[in-house]
Amino acid sequence: MKKMFSVLLALAMAALLPLMASAVDSIELPEPPPEIVEIIEEYQPEYGVIIHYIYYDGTEAAPDFTQIVSIETELDVPSPVIEGYTPTMYSVEIWHPEHFMEFTVIYSPGYASIEDYETPLGIGGAMMNVGVCIE
Repeated sequence: MKKMFSVLLALAMAALLPLMASAVDSIELPEPPPEIVEIIEEYQPEYGVIIHYIYYDGTEAAPDFTQIVSIETELDVPSPVIEGYTPTMYSVEIWHPEHFMEFTVIYSPGYASIEDYETPLGIGGAMMNVGVCIE
């Protein structure tokens, strides 16, 4: 008897849940009053972002990038191109910062290039990690 009741309850819930979900989706929320919107905008957290650009010996390579951003910010800041030097990061990506962020891009002389390579056993573009063995 208990098993039959459990089965009937499960079938009833399976039939009702889609109806309940569609009812919730159709609810329209009212717009908040202007004074509430003003308070939300006033207390929206803002954080500083600083990117330092230096040469490998510690001297300044380019002026710092500084900006005040909010929590919804998404930035992609390209590193300045300096002839004859390679940066450690070609661009700095910032996604939804939740605190003050500071980055340092270091420029070293010469150009770094990675030659194309083939994976062992010709398995294609597989990600290889240290210690992974493919047989």
